[in-house]
Amino acid sequence: MLRFQFRNIDELKKLHYEAVEDYVRRLPKEVQNQIYDNVIQLHGFEGYDMERDDNDYSWLNRFILADLDVLRDWVSNQPDKLSFMDFHKLYNTFFSNGIAKFVDAAGTYNAYTLITRMGIQVCPYCDDEYIDVVESDGKTKRTSEFDHFFPEGQKKYPALAMCFFNLVLSGSNCNGLKLQQGLGVSPYDEDIEDLTFLSPDIEPGVNMDTLSPEDCKVLLHAKGGMVENERVLGLKERYENRYGEAYELLKRRQQFPIEKIEELVDEGFFTSVESAYRTLYGASYDEAKFKQIHQKLKKDLIGY
Repeated sequence: MLRFQFRNIDELKKLHYEAVEDYVRRLPKEVQNQIYDNVIQLHGFEGYDMERDDNDYSWLNRFILADLDVLRDWVSNQPDKLSFMDFHKLYNTFFSNGIAKFVDAAGTYNAYTLITRMGIQVCPYCDDEYIDVVESDGKTKRTSEFDHFFPEGQKKYPALAMCFFNLVLSGSNCNGLKLQQGLGVSPYDEDIEDLTFLSPDIEPGVNMDTLSPEDCKVLLHAKGGMVENERVLGLKERYENRYGEAYELLKRRQQFPIEKIEELVDEGFFTSVESAYRTLYGASYDEAKFKQIHQKLKKDLIGY
């Protein structure tokens, strides 16, 4: 539903890859060779020799930072080549095994590190759930999970468990609903925000004062890959219950059309149209996305 657009994406990729490389370099040589043998069977590694160069880890970089299109190609055309377990083990033993376990020898990188650096506070799959790292009973805990867009379970694609673009920070609800199921579109897909539209189940131009909040059920229209996302994550049912919020947004928009807002600006109640919108509706979509829930709902309903 929401597209990832990290301004610090190069920093995040570098941070992630360097920790994984540090881990692999510390493995026994025979284990490294086995991982190499598995990786170079995939599309895109045709130029690598059968015997690994001990000083060359470019193959690992290419694998761990493979983009979404490459991952889709592997999953679609070479699923049998994605069953090796080394990165599945790394994910479960060090990356996502509590705040005190680390991928790198220096003890600086794990799931908590990546969550913090990403700066995301809202689940991208649904825009309906907050993501937090909290202190509870003297321990640092998180209300989020790193979902594997291409499932990393033993019967799926465990080799992709640490691939950067396969890791989607998500809320506990979406993660629990998805489990080992596949989805149609990832937050790393450029068009994900265009594949869903939220609208109220009311007649255009109806006087909002004649309606109750319950009359303003939210309809979710999905197309393309979002059809599968909606089905697996139950997004339609989840948004139908957001009628109260939709009602308040639409009622306020009806009370304050652009002509009224401009009039209030002229009369000195607001310094500008922008400040009026901020007072009425909060921060704009681009500002509030990933910081406050239901920003896609607000944008689709009132265009702000």
